[in-house]
Amino acid sequence: MTDDGTERTCPSTSAPRATVFLGMITPHGRVAYVTPAIPAQVVLDGLDSADPVESRYRFAGPCVTSSCGFWTGDRCGLGKKLVESYAQTGEPAVELPKCAIRRTCRWFAEQGAAACSPCSYVVTDSRV
Repeated sequence: MTDDGTERTCPSTSAPRATVFLGMITPHGRVAYVTPAIPAQVVLDGLDSADPVESRYRFAGPCVTSSCGFWTGDRCGLGKKLVESYAQTGEPAVELPKCAIRRTCRWFAEQGAAACSPCSYVVTDSRV
């Protein structure tokens, strides 16, 4: 929970659970973030494709904590893993992207700004 009592947001949510459209996946496999926040349903209602929308778009939604396979018992294991893996690449940190959910983001709350660069490489795969 945030300081103002709102729930944490998962920055990599499958479309059926999404509440926020986070951005589009570019041809280079990175997220082009959209700000300000756009309700996920606005984007989902306009889509007509058999392909999984998560391969082209990133969505965010409520963090489901213990209902998620990445939950470690007290934090998100995926956010931690992303930060650790990205640090090993030696790629320099970049300016923080304009992100519509940073204030409530689970990864940012737990990992700080170090979560933002690797976040832009995440493509949610709902088929797993």
